Amino acid sequence: MRFLALWAVLLPLSLHAVDKPAPAKAVFVISGLECGSCVYMVQTQLNQTRGISEVEVLQGVEGFARMSYDPKVITEHQIAQTVRDTAALHGMPYIASMKLRVPGFSQNAAKVKALFEKWKPTVELVVWNEHEGELIVNFAELERDAKLVLPRGWSLSQLAEGLKGLGLKYEILSPDTL
Repeated sequence: MRFLALWAVLLPLSLHAVDKPAPAKAVFVISGLECGSCVYMVQTQLNQTRGISEVEVLQGVEGFARMSYDPKVITEHQIAQTVRDTAALHGMPYIASMKLRVPGFSQNAAKVKALFEKWKPTVELVVWNEHEGELIVNFAELERDAKLVLPRGWSLSQLAEGLKGLGLKYEILSPDTL
């Protein structure tokens, strides 16, 4: 009987855990992080953004932000826009981009580039190292509508879907993997 009572309590908890997917994780390279106060400003802005659950912003040769977020609530493009919207302390806006690796890119470069052509002018693809399939995704500025709603913009789910059709996958590069 105790077992049934315990099972009745734990079953709904375990079902709820199954319903909630793990958050997505991404790393953004951020230009313009010149000092600790810049890091603080960007980290604070991202921490206050709906859909982002964890943020670590670091300054180095390249500044970067590592985070967990809910892609149903916020897209990678909206995250990049949030970084851009952060009050810049040294006059230039903070700009977020992503570095990706697409194994097999060199054999499929024209097809991958054609995918990104469809997404212009929202994102720009820069081929960083064609042989290794290392790419940079630059995000265009998103414009809010009359009600100040930010459009969803481009997302990694679009890239995953497009690459899936080509039999390719991607990985997000971070300072740990560079």
